[in-house]
Amino acid sequence: MNEFTPASLLEQLRQLDECPRIEAKRGSEIGSSVMQTVCALANEPGLGGGYLLLGVSEAEADAPHPKFYVSGIDNTEKLLSELQLNCREQFEQAVPIEAKAVELEGKSVISVFVPELDPVAKPCTFKGKFDSKNKRKTGVWRRGLNGDYECTQADIEPLLLAKTGTGFEQVVLAEAEWDDLDPAAIELYRNLRTKVRPNAEELNVSDPEMLRALNLVKKRGEQWVPNVAGLLLMGKPLSLRRLLPAMRVDYVRIAGTQWIEDPEQRFVTTLDLREPLLRLIPKLESAIIDDLPKHFRLKEGDLQRSDEPLLPYKVVREAVVNAVMHRDYYVNQPIMVVRYSNRIEIRNAGYSLKPEAILGEMGSKLRNPVLASVLYDLNFAETKGSGIRTMRRLLTEAGLAVPVFSSNVQANEFHAIYLLHQLLGEEQLHWLKQFSHLQLSDNEARALILAKETGAVDNAGLRAITGLDTLAASQVLKRLHHQCRLLKQGGAGPATYYRLVDQTDFQELPLFSNISNTGDLSSNTGDLRSNTGDLSSNTGDLDPDAVELPTDLQKHLAELTPKARRDKLWPLIVWLCALRPYKAEQLAVLLAGRQVKTLKSMHLNPLRAQEELIGYTHPEVANHPEQAYKATPKGLNWLKQQGIRVDE
Repeated sequence: MNEFTPASLLEQLRQLDECPRIEAKRGSEIGSSVMQTVCALANEPGLGGGYLLLGVSEAEADAPHPKFYVSGIDNTEKLLSELQLNCREQFEQAVPIEAKAVELEGKSVISVFVPELDPVAKPCTFKGKFDSKNKRKTGVWRRGLNGDYECTQADIEPLLLAKTGTGFEQVVLAEAEWDDLDPAAIELYRNLRTKVRPNAEELNVSDPEMLRALNLVKKRGEQWVPNVAGLLLMGKPLSLRRLLPAMRVDYVRIAGTQWIEDPEQRFVTTLDLREPLLRLIPKLESAIIDDLPKHFRLKEGDLQRSDEPLLPYKVVREAVVNAVMHRDYYVNQPIMVVRYSNRIEIRNAGYSLKPEAILGEMGSKLRNPVLASVLYDLNFAETKGSGIRTMRRLLTEAGLAVPVFSSNVQANEFHAIYLLHQLLGEEQLHWLKQFSHLQLSDNEARALILAKETGAVDNAGLRAITGLDTLAASQVLKRLHHQCRLLKQGGAGPATYYRLVDQTDFQELPLFSNISNTGDLSSNTGDLRSNTGDLSSNTGDLDPDAVELPTDLQKHLAELTPKARRDKLWPLIVWLCALRPYKAEQLAVLLAGRQVKTLKSMHLNPLRAQEELIGYTHPEVANHPEQAYKATPKGLNWLKQQGIRVDE
């Protein structure tokens, strides 16, 4: 409870907007909203619990006081008693909260710490199936990007697996058979293991006994069948396609430094790898290394030069192994490796089980211990969790920027960026000269360079390259946004990011009127805008006037009220997204002026993630600055069932 004071929690809310670990509520009563947040914080993995401030309200947009202000509560003793009673009696298992009344800015508030429950105690579930206000699907609540949400059965299955002490890698799929294992992959394991430890005990037994010792097969009746880990490591490619269709790695080569939406121009090369991991890891390493620029090196005492890849071999190996070893295979999302002209980005499902603050420290928390054990035994992976520390050391020794790691618990995603140059190299320092009159700090300079090189910078990315804490990083970004006016803000709350203002905006800003070295800015326009033609080639599709809406749709939209129910709202959303892609902000305007945050949490997210009637235009990057929604084939069929036909 003492990790943060109520004053520091309020400061974080004001600096960062509502974040996954902190929630503010008016707290006039202990109603369903408060208890749903308690349930969500107790369930959410990776947060280590969270905080609830009762008596702190969110202001309207035009209010004179801060966005989060202390509204206070009068009956603290009564509310404390009700809260403790509800936490004991409303859930299947009591939640041991810590709550107390404190004074904050001259008013009384209640500060609550909700601990994350142990896996064996999850999921935290409300008693009964229904209440007077909410007809529950499961009675289990989790934290999402836009607040609390009620779980579907699919959402709680990972919690139930963790409760039994079994990860998804140990699950035996219903249609899996022994014949789904690749004999050549089994033989490859034997050969690789022999090189590392010729006298290993498992090499002296039959294949079924060896795989049993490695925990890669289970007995089903009289037959040995592979579990998910067995399939991942040694499955036949066709079996992987049939049983684990998303178990692949997509390697994409892009010309330039930004993601290109135009499908005719976006990729230079693509490579889809669907192999057992024992073969996939070396193939992916080779694809990355072969595509890297080489540099000349003549080691002391050597007579011949050697051409080595810009990223050290060991860094590439660790990057690849980390992605496949710590991926959440329960999520149907391929690993994405994108090679830009100035960096490599790797995205995989599965947030880091180690907090971001201690990434790189000794010790490892394993999502897939069976996979990790095999990869350790074959010397694919560093032992004792030292891989990230090794990568940082090797990149520093090579004169390159340290990697940027970002772990997003709510999106269940891990993102790694490997820049192919020094963060503050000669070219970057030359570019920064145009801002010399602003007397930027080193951390502000790093934030600008990261935004320039990757297209955007957020709090997590800045923390990764500077070592700042969350509040300090937020202050750096806000100064660059509000005072220096060099960054423009996108997203909201924990999904906030910043991009460089356009160069035309640079020229229009008064603070640049007396810059003597404007030539430095124009000389780098190719770096900043090299892909603007590709990125903007589809802006017409997102222009509100680009497509005239059908008369019937216009009529339904005109009749829409702010309190319209889902059965009236959802067909209109899918209908709009079937005509062309729409951003959330555009949909909010069309749909009777709804709040973007509420529209996402109550309608867009369920339609996308649960019903699969709409999808992202940028599925690879959830927080893409140009993210929009489009109807899926399932959504188009659903519209037809609703009697709505969309002309092709």
